[in-house]
Amino acid sequence: MKYLTTKTYRPASLIDDMDRVFNQFFDSSRAQASRSFPVDIVERSEGYHIQADLPGFTAEDVDVRVEDNLLVIEAKVLDNTETETNDADADRWFVKERREADRKRSFVLPDDVDKSAVEAVMKNGVLSIVLKKKPEAKPFTVKVQGK
Repeated sequence: MKYLTTKTYRPASLIDDMDRVFNQFFDSSRAQASRSFPVDIVERSEGYHIQADLPGFTAEDVDVRVEDNLLVIEAKVLDNTETETNDADADRWFVKERREADRKRSFVLPDDVDKSAVEAVMKNGVLSIVLKKKPEAKPFTVKVQGK
């Protein structure tokens, strides 16, 4: 007859494991990452292009703003489920794993960004932002004169 074997924990190992789980649960960087969203940022000659994945959000849910030297992207959806109701025919949730939540990220803007020329478009859950460079910051070619 075969018996299932279990891992034997030494008291110190169990305490270490509990500390690890506790720290992972309350680690603010992990909590921040869970409220965040992935982005791609690329620099081109005319400016910076940002693409952010925000599935489930619409253009009305997303706020893009420039505050001092920061670009702030915030997506908010209010939870529209009623928690208390007296209606006998009201919906009863059995599982609600797709919790609506806020997402927010901010980025320090480079000095060469024209803060008044920011464009943002939301399409199919992808936010595209163009940060144009100041005219004096754009590269240009000087024609060499010959004699």
